Amino acid sequence: MVQINDAIKNSIQLFITKLIDKGIRINAVYLFGSYAKSKEHEWSDIDVAVISPDFTDSRLEERIRLTIIANEIDSRIEPVPFRPNTFVSDDPLVWEIKTTGIPIMETN
Repeated sequence: MVQINDAIKNSIQLFITKLIDKGIRINAVYLFGSYAKSKEHEWSDIDVAVISPDFTDSRLEERIRLTIIANEIDSRIEPVPFRPNTFVSDDPLVWEIKTTGIPIMETN
């Protein structure tokens, strides 16, 4: 399993805490992309999928809202919001997240 740099892990944890403090219920958070594959470089962003029943159907609006929150913590965090019913494996991005991503937080 890939080891996540402590600084990256801490940034993601702070981001999750900030979302919860803002009243966003979270079903799961996954790290994906270059950091999840140990292929990051100096300019890599931190790709983070956030699954919440509180997101609207406007993925763009939710992404903007999450990016504003993420930028308060670490401007490299690139949040990607999903509603639970849209986090399905027939979406190529979701398939990538489920197969190569690293679960940071999962609730039942």
